[in-house]
Amino acid sequence: MRYGVAIPHANHFAAPGAIRTLARAVEELGYDSLWVSDHIIVPEGSSYIPEFMDEPLATLAFVAAETSHVSIGTSVLILPYRDPVFTAKFISTVDYLSEGRMVLGIGAGWLQEEFDAMGVPFEERGPRTDEYLRVIRNLWETETSSFSGKWKRYENMRMFPKAAAARRGTIPILVGGNGRASIRRAGELGDGWHPINLGLEDFRQGVKAYHDTCARFDREPGPICIRHMPMGRRQPQGDRPPFIGTPDEVAKDIREFAAAGLDELMLSVPARTVADQVAQLRTFMREVVPRV
Repeated sequence: MRYGVAIPHANHFAAPGAIRTLARAVEELGYDSLWVSDHIIVPEGSSYIPEFMDEPLATLAFVAAETSHVSIGTSVLILPYRDPVFTAKFISTVDYLSEGRMVLGIGAGWLQEEFDAMGVPFEERGPRTDEYLRVIRNLWETETSSFSGKWKRYENMRMFPKAAAARRGTIPILVGGNGRASIRRAGELGDGWHPINLGLEDFRQGVKAYHDTCARFDREPGPICIRHMPMGRRQPQGDRPPFIGTPDEVAKDIREFAAAGLDELMLSVPARTVADQVAQLRTFMREVVPRV
C-alpha cells in the first residue's frame, strides 16, 4: 500500500512557508506522494471552495524544488480549463526537472460558474477532456507530433522535454471521478483510476467497473488511488465513514480496501494549523501504518 497526502494550498496554508513545511514533512515522514488541487476562479461567498488558493501548476513547480524523492501530482487538474499543449509542456517540464516524479491526476470539472469565467462551455467538458487527454499523450509519446481533433490541430510539431520518458515511457495519468463517464475515461484513456470518498461496497463495484472497462478497450488496469477527504462535498454512506476512527479501525479499513483493489490511499487532513497537520500526519504513520 502506498500513502499520499493532498496538501492544502489555500487561505493561510497558501503562504510559501506553509507549503514548504508541509511538503518537506510529507517527504520526511515517509509518505509516497504529495498532491495539489485545482480551482482558478470561484463564485463570491462560496462556502466550500476557498477564494484564496494558489494555482496548482505553479504550486507543483514550487514543491518539486522543495522536495527530492516524493512523487508529486494533481488531485485533480481540471483538464478543460487549460490549453492541452500548454498543460503537456508544463507537466513534462516539472517531471523533467523533478527527475521523473510527476503523476497527472485529471478531471472533467463540475463548477459551471468557473467554466463560464474561463470561457469554456460547460456542456463540452466531457468531450474536451477526452480530446485533451489524447493531445497530451500525443505530445508526450511521439518525437514529432501531429494531431487533428475538434478543438486542437497541429502537424509535424516538436515539443520537448519529453519529461523522464526515456526511463518510464510516459507520465502516469490517473482519471478522477466516481461516475460511469469517469470510469470509462480511466479505462480507455488513463493509466489508473482516482475515486474519492467511496464506501467499501461502492468501491468494490467501482473497481469491477474499471476492470471491465479496461478489458473492453483491451488495456491492462492501472493503479487505483482513492482520496479520503472528510471535508469534501460528497461523503460515503454508513455509520462510520472509512478511514476515520481508532488506529485499529483505520488499519482494518485499509486492509479491506486493499483486498478490494486499492493501491494507494491519499489523505486530506482537516487541520487549523500547519503544526496540527504535521502532527496528524506523523500520528498516522506511527500508529496506523504499522497496524496495516
